[in-house]
Amino acid sequence: MVGWLQKKDWRNSPAHLLLLSKFRSGDSPDRYRNAEYWEVVLKEKPLKAIEQFLKEGVLEPTGLQGLVDYKFKASDLKLMAKERGLKVSGRKNELIQRLIENDEQSMRDATKGLVMYRCRTEGIQIAEHYLDGENAKRDTAEREVLGLLARKEFSNAVRILAQYEASQAFPRGLGIDWKNYDVESGAKSLKIIFERTPGILKDIEENRLSKLRLAAAMMQLWGTNTARRWLPDDFETGIRLDSDAACRMFVFHAAHLRNMASYKEARFKTIEVSSVGDGNTCVECQEINGKKYKVESVPELPYAKCTCDIGCRCTTIVDDFR
Repeated sequence: MVGWLQKKDWRNSPAHLLLLSKFRSGDSPDRYRNAEYWEVVLKEKPLKAIEQFLKEGVLEPTGLQGLVDYKFKASDLKLMAKERGLKVSGRKNELIQRLIENDEQSMRDATKGLVMYRCRTEGIQIAEHYLDGENAKRDTAEREVLGLLARKEFSNAVRILAQYEASQAFPRGLGIDWKNYDVESGAKSLKIIFERTPGILKDIEENRLSKLRLAAAMMQLWGTNTARRWLPDDFETGIRLDSDAACRMFVFHAAHLRNMASYKEARFKTIEVSSVGDGNTCVECQEINGKKYKVESVPELPYAKCTCDIGCRCTTIVDDFR
């Protein structure tokens, strides 16, 4: 394979710039030796790209301090210092320096065979410029999507999200084809979030619900576990569930309604409810766990009677379609 770098400048390749950024504080090339997913986006073997970084002087071998830092945890270093009768307090870099000053050869022996590189000044500048640009791109996409959701332009919001993900070296979601993403399908889930309220959230005031719907839609689109960044700092739901849990209930409810619609369309007859079954599962959810219902009689999920502080996590399983 003719190397990508032989044909174009790696400084114009987002994948190469992302790889370079991994070495800002030092990293081992061995981590990328058999990383086929990197080879796919780089269009060449990662080690070949790293060799070019070294050749152009944006990477350099890491010194002993960096090798020790990479290989050992702070707890390991404290134990090593204690064994040598050295002071064990202080930051990790202080422990490393103390150990090297006490017995440099021992530290070299301990890191023998380990190869690490780090960005030189130019490499750091190039990598941070790239990362700053990526952060700005993400912020712009988020603001645009948020504005579209506020105007209930769901299809356009999904389209902007898909365009952003398709532009990434490593798009989010295994197997998702963001370039040909089903925009209308994604818009249906958002429409449910804005139009339907699960019973578990029925006691939240409408003005608070409107804010939660917007944050839940952002959580759905961006695949995050928290929605607080899209809510006021002092926001309270007014019920026992916090804002993240409340937003998850909107997302889960939309998924449940879409699942039920697909079950009915496929003419499934019997549906089983399944709870997580861990220490956070409340008695009410335990009671419906494993129960089978006719498709027309499946209880609403998230389960309105759930008393768990993190919200209901029950889901449905197809039992049969006879």
